[in-house]
Amino acid sequence: MMLSFDISVVADGSRTWSRDGDQWIGPAGWVRPFVHPALESVAVIDGPRLRLSVAERCEEPDFVRLDTDGRTVTVEAGPLGRAPIYLRHRNNRITGSWRISDLMDSLPYGALNDRGLIRLLTRRHRFSADTVFADIVCLTERARISAGPAGIQVRYPDPVERPVHRRALRRDVDPVAVIGDLLGRHLEQRPTDGVELSGGADSALVAAELAGLFEHRVRSFGLVMPGQEGIAQTARREAIAETLKLTDTPIHAVLHPPFGAGRRYELHNPASSYYCESFDALAAAARSYGVRAMATGFGGDELMACPAEAQATPTEEFLPEWLSAKARAAVPDIEADLAPPAHLYTPTLMALASHAPGLLAAGIWQIAPLADPALTRFCRQLPEELVIGKRVLRERLALRIPKRVAYRSSPETFRPIMEIGMRRFGLPLLDDYLKRGLLLAELGMVEPAVLQAATCAAQSGTAVDSRLADVLRLEHGLRLVWGEL
Repeated sequence: MMLSFDISVVADGSRTWSRDGDQWIGPAGWVRPFVHPALESVAVIDGPRLRLSVAERCEEPDFVRLDTDGRTVTVEAGPLGRAPIYLRHRNNRITGSWRISDLMDSLPYGALNDRGLIRLLTRRHRFSADTVFADIVCLTERARISAGPAGIQVRYPDPVERPVHRRALRRDVDPVAVIGDLLGRHLEQRPTDGVELSGGADSALVAAELAGLFEHRVRSFGLVMPGQEGIAQTARREAIAETLKLTDTPIHAVLHPPFGAGRRYELHNPASSYYCESFDALAAAARSYGVRAMATGFGGDELMACPAEAQATPTEEFLPEWLSAKARAAVPDIEADLAPPAHLYTPTLMALASHAPGLLAAGIWQIAPLADPALTRFCRQLPEELVIGKRVLRERLALRIPKRVAYRSSPETFRPIMEIGMRRFGLPLLDDYLKRGLLLAELGMVEPAVLQAATCAAQSGTAVDSRLADVLRLEHGLRLVWGEL
């Protein structure tokens, strides 16, 4: 989350820890906090014992705490899930990092977590300590992981009690003002010099609150899709940026398509999204302008979740036809070992966790004002008529930007860039991997003949099933791990 480390759990406990620049070193190993203006670290040393806390510089921070005595290591996460931390136990050492690729060297061939793989291949994602690797676990919000010579133990926290139903507002409560106050409180504590601006209501609201709080001119960055969707998106972004006096930088996603020239050839998370190349470009652009803290609009969809508007995700209604019999038999297992209900909605936590590593790699801390526990609890209790169509968020937004923009529905999808990337680069690459022998087939997860037929159909058809991109991202990432490119 906010640190990395490599610590022996069979170390000589007769010597102590000492500070060496930005890290602490000792006979047991080393611990290195993520150095950033938004974070502060505090260490307490008592002989062979080191207790280190890294936290946001604010009143109600996200944090991570590490405690080690040379024989055991315990790591505990805070409640906001701003960034993940991954841990691996091997050779009597416990290694941790916010970047999973730091732990992926010398992984035994085929040592995968089938449950994590099935979740990815079926797009039935779950919030859990599981990763796609059997030897690597993820520290989820408020969880605690302890490690010693015998291995790793994950302790999930107690579930968070949530309001059981929506209810009528008191007459003296103005929900629009309350939402503004809660967003303002979150942002006032966290100096922010950049914002992701997609053109949708959620990121626009965050940008509006930022522009109203800080005297400096806020920089905005956004991935712009190609085609007609991109033309409409550009018009919305320009209207928002002009009204809020943002210094805007559009990143044209067509220049950074999945599996194209920016394809990752270094170790990376095989579970990353198919649009990670575009987000890498956005993070690099923000960093080039000196941005150190980036606000995002993650959480808005979940804040305004409404049963009356709920729709099943089409890709979750049926299993991919290329899934193997072994994989299909394991589908019920995806519901095992889940993290309990949290202060925030599960999709929000998962989005933050997947987005953070790319920003951290660019030296940027992620700020997510719509993913605030107090705001989440308040919105869970709002009457349904205020959340349908994000009505209350749009009313707040309409105080700062033209109503024609604030109330315009603008569903966002990365499908256009997925189509371009797959047709130009992805489908030929997947076809090549299939001809050479698919690792996922060798591992018993997919039926190669069926996947080959689907690849051929996509090449000659009018649409590409985006789940093919999921398969390719996973296959490509695993080949990098085991030197099979």
